Amino acid sequence: MEMNAKTVFIFNFFNHEISVTSSIVTQWIFMVVIILLAIVLTRNLNKIPNKKQGILEIIVQTINNLVVSNMGNEYKKFFVPYVGTLGVFLFFLNLSGLIGIEPSTKDINVTLAFALMTFVIINANAINKSGIGGYLKGYIKPFAPMLPLNLIEKLTIPFSLCLRLFCNMLVGSMVLGLVYNGLGHFAFLIPIPIHAFFDVFDGLIQMFVFMMLTMVYTRIGAEH
Repeated sequence: MEMNAKTVFIFNFFNHEISVTSSIVTQWIFMVVIILLAIVLTRNLNKIPNKKQGILEIIVQTINNLVVSNMGNEYKKFFVPYVGTLGVFLFFLNLSGLIGIEPSTKDINVTLAFALMTFVIINANAINKSGIGGYLKGYIKPFAPMLPLNLIEKLTIPFSLCLRLFCNMLVGSMVLGLVYNGLGHFAFLIPIPIHAFFDVFDGLIQMFVFMMLTMVYTRIGAEH
C-alpha cells in the first residue's frame, strides 16, 4: 500500500513535468458531482419546503449550530460556508470506497493539502482578530523564552491534522485490501460490517473530527 497515489498522466507546463495522480482525478470528479448536486438541489426553493428542501435545510442548520456552538455567533458568516464545504467534500472522498473508488484521503498529499489550507485560515483569522502586532506577540506569551515552544505548537497543527486523517483512512483501506486478497475468488462474501465500519463509520468519524479540530484550532488561535 503506497502513501502516494498512482500517476494517471503527466503533462508539461513551461518545461516542467506535472504529474496528475488518481487522487487528483477522483477529487475533480467529486467536485463536478458536488457542484451539479448543489445546482440541482437548490433550484426552485420555496418558503414552504418540500421533502428535498427540508432535508437540505436540516443539513445547513446542523452546520450552523455546529459552528455557532463551537466557535460563537461571530464566526457564523465565514466559517459556516468553509466548514460545510469541507465536510461535504470529505464526506464524498472518505466514503468513495463504497462505490469501488480508492479514497483520495489515503494519499498523504491530499490530507496535507487540507491541513495546510486550514492552517492558513487559522493564522489568517488570528491576524484578523488581533492585528499583526497582537498575533506576533502571541508567540512570546506568557514570556519571551516560550517562543520556541509556541512555534513548535503552531507548526504541529498541520501535521496533526494531516496525519490523523491520512493514517486512519490508509489503515482502513489496507485492512479492506487484505480481506479482499485473503478471500480471493470468494471476495463477494466479504462481511458487510467490515465495509460499514471502515468505509462508513470511520469515514464519517474522520470527517467530523477534521471539522471539529478546524473550528477548535481556529477559535483557540484567535484567543491566543
